[in-house]
Amino acid sequence: MTKLRLKRTPAEELERAQRKAHKAAKKAAKRKRKEGGYDSLDDTAAGPSTGKKKHAAAAFSDGSHNPDYDAIRAELEEMQFREKMWGALEDDERLGGIDSRFNGYSHIPDRWAPDKHDSADPQYMGDDEYAEWIREGMWKKKHAREYEEQAKRDAEKAARRAREKEIKAQTSRLERLALEQEDIRRKERQRQREEEYRQRYEQRWKALLDNRTKDHGPLTFKDIPWPLFPAQLSKQRVSDSSLKMEEISSEAVAAFLLPDSGDNATSVKNRDVSRRKRDKIKETLLRYHPDKFEGRLMNRVPESDRENVREAVGQVARVLNVLMSEQS
Repeated sequence: MTKLRLKRTPAEELERAQRKAHKAAKKAAKRKRKEGGYDSLDDTAAGPSTGKKKHAAAAFSDGSHNPDYDAIRAELEEMQFREKMWGALEDDERLGGIDSRFNGYSHIPDRWAPDKHDSADPQYMGDDEYAEWIREGMWKKKHAREYEEQAKRDAEKAARRAREKEIKAQTSRLERLALEQEDIRRKERQRQREEEYRQRYEQRWKALLDNRTKDHGPLTFKDIPWPLFPAQLSKQRVSDSSLKMEEISSEAVAAFLLPDSGDNATSVKNRDVSRRKRDKIKETLLRYHPDKFEGRLMNRVPESDRENVREAVGQVARVLNVLMSEQS
């Protein structure tokens, strides 16, 4: 099928008129040269010559009157002006063609284009695509109201999706913030339970080492305050069945005695922290030193628990020596 011939745009009409005027001016100049007798000059005397030279020679060909130099000069200047104008017009046409070719490769994203039909260029369409493009444009004109309503529905749908996306992002941020706050509260509760257990540990040792206390009864394995957290920080005391020798490790004892063990002594403040750690380890070594523990408390331990107590005390002392070497 043949392409439909659409009405020319104002720019195309102007370009076509300029081309026609250019052609007409060339024909008029040629006709004027022929009528002025430029061809009667002797071409063999001087060889090929330009239009300007022919016109000047024509002025001297008739010896019956004096030549009008002003008229010749004015006509030559007029011809030069016309040639410059037509040269400038040709440059504009050439530059316009280059600009149109460059613009032909320009790409406008779909999200910025108001309508694919309006932004399409029929110059690069095939016959079938061009016919479909014409039919679509005719349908849009015939069903303008339906088209506007559809565009409005599409815009509302896009706005609704944007709102839903924003609500979803806001909900995710709130959930993430709630999880972070819950984690902070959980860590704070954990820290408080650990601090309470350390306080009970210190109170129990003070009671054991205080000679004025009236508590001189039997001291079983589970009654001894060990420098460890229970499996779950609850009020249930550590029993001999739940505590094993491999559980008395450097990491477990350091976590109980040195809550800030992750700090590095690189400043004056951290050096003070390191000094406090060494003092704490020394104090604990005095409590769990096998000889001192044997003389102070072992006589209160029942015979059935003494072997396990001696083994646990020795393990704690070895772990404390390792921690002291790390702090030095």
